[in-house]
Amino acid sequence: MPYREVTKRDWWRAGGYILLTVLVIVIAAAILIPVAMPVGLFVWLAIFVSGSLFLLATWHTNNTAYRCSACGYEFEISVFTDFASIQIPVRKYLKCPQCGKRNWATVLMKKD
Repeated sequence: MPYREVTKRDWWRAGGYILLTVLVIVIAAAILIPVAMPVGLFVWLAIFVSGSLFLLATWHTNNTAYRCSACGYEFEISVFTDFASIQIPVRKYLKCPQCGKRNWATVLMKKD
């Protein structure tokens, strides 16, 4: 699948999804605080937070790819790797499947 560089529109879309995720968690907390007892509240919040983060990581995995800064190889990763890897806005620390080196890979978007 061909990839492209990340645009300003992509950043706005990602920010919107992150904001939506935070909003769902805050609304869930506001609804659960008066209803759930303290232990129940933590369980429900853990479910909402983990579910929301999983959906966000799944969206991110389905829409992004990476370019190795050492060899230039472009590749995709799994949802687990996406969720567990360190990321800064334009790079993610990954092991390249081509050259095997760990480095800061550049984020790319999958073409629509």
